[in-house]
Amino acid sequence: MTTIPHRGTLGSRLAWKIFIGLSFGTITYTVSNLVQNSQIVSVGLSVFISGVVVVVEFLIEVEQRMDRLEVSQEAHARATHEKITAGINRINEATELYGAVEASAVKSDEVTQLVRHATRIPEQPDLVTKFVQMEISRMSRFLMEVSKGGDVVYEGEDRDWMLGLARTAQKTIDATSLSTVDAGGRGFVDGGLWTSDLGQRYLDIQRERIDKADVVIRRIFIMDRPDLLADPDFQQVIGYHKDLKVKVRVLDPTSVVGTPLSSLIDFIVFDGVVSYEAQVASRIQPNSRPIIVSTRLVLQEDRVRERRQKFEDLWNLGKDY
Repeated sequence: MTTIPHRGTLGSRLAWKIFIGLSFGTITYTVSNLVQNSQIVSVGLSVFISGVVVVVEFLIEVEQRMDRLEVSQEAHARATHEKITAGINRINEATELYGAVEASAVKSDEVTQLVRHATRIPEQPDLVTKFVQMEISRMSRFLMEVSKGGDVVYEGEDRDWMLGLARTAQKTIDATSLSTVDAGGRGFVDGGLWTSDLGQRYLDIQRERIDKADVVIRRIFIMDRPDLLADPDFQQVIGYHKDLKVKVRVLDPTSVVGTPLSSLIDFIVFDGVVSYEAQVASRIQPNSRPIIVSTRLVLQEDRVRERRQKFEDLWNLGKDY
């Protein structure tokens, strides 16, 4: 059976069909002349067979085109189905996510604004794009850890967590303050937390929470250095807090029976539900500024309860300054 070329112009394919038909017609005419002497019968038979060959070739080509069209339609239908399925899955996922956002404790407007702002970021230099992606990943990890209800750890000294928690506190802020953490250099003022930019902003936020939200703030200064009570810098720090109406007590750690000094840590309990803790590295030099190795948010209810109880015990052992 003759194979019809699939490519070429319409004229070339038609010429090819005519050539094949004439060839079969010529062969038929020659054979019929050899068999019988009637020229009319030979011509008629050759024309008939040529026509049959042309029709058969046309039908074969039509069938081949139909096969190719069917394959093409199947591929197109499969691709369309996959696109529609993927689109439906994305719609279902988006609907599910939107429903989860609506049902979560976080305001849905804030989440949608975050997504909207992320999608509106124009084309930026590669450095800016990678930095934005890194920040989104960091926030994603933070939200994942918070959703698990465990500890969230920040490597190094954090400032946003502490200021943010203080700014959103509604009831209480209970904090311990060790001179090895809050006092840098030779004292609380000289290189310490309370005269730094972070310390000043922290005090301003506490003033605002006391004045506008009636938040009760208590701070225990743990005298891990016995000379601090007579230190004028320390007295100035106490003055800062009393001006803000922060309730202040001082504690001699030697009065805490059975508690080694190393177990006293610097922590802040916000509203009784979150404990903010800083881990300090060992000082290389006695008067050097403390280095914060990591900052931890404790969210587990039982561990936060332990921090609340520990603060109450230390508060009861402390004395008004």
